[in-house]
Amino acid sequence: MAKEYKVNVDGREIIYGSLVRDGGRLSVKEWDAVAHEMVKQNLPKEYEKYKDDEDVIDYISSWINIQERYEALMELLPQSLSYFETSPYRIAEEVYDNTFEKDIVQYDVQEIINRSADLEELKGELVAYFNLKEVEK
Repeated sequence: MAKEYKVNVDGREIIYGSLVRDGGRLSVKEWDAVAHEMVKQNLPKEYEKYKDDEDVIDYISSWINIQERYEALMELLPQSLSYFETSPYRIAEEVYDNTFEKDIVQYDVQEIINRSADLEELKGELVAYFNLKEVEK
């Protein structure tokens, strides 16, 4: 199960984790709070030693974040793939196949809208783009 970190920044509760999407980007202040919490929970001795050095906390939390994302992705892979048999290229391919980048999707959908003559064509293009199964009415 993927780990989550909860912090409160200026009255706003932030929940962050490898599989958590809060719908927005974190500010520098919010990310710093999350980074401190990650290091504090995972490496308490190192946190006490480096808690006043933002660069070190950022570096350590980034490493923790990458490790947790890798583990979360491994859990999402088909059960036929094991940790030891799965190459990084296969993991990257699986991530690419199952991840949308908002800016790219927005651009693509705008292009589809612009070139569609009517709603039926738009529907067909979107079904194809998102690789959906068309539902019968």
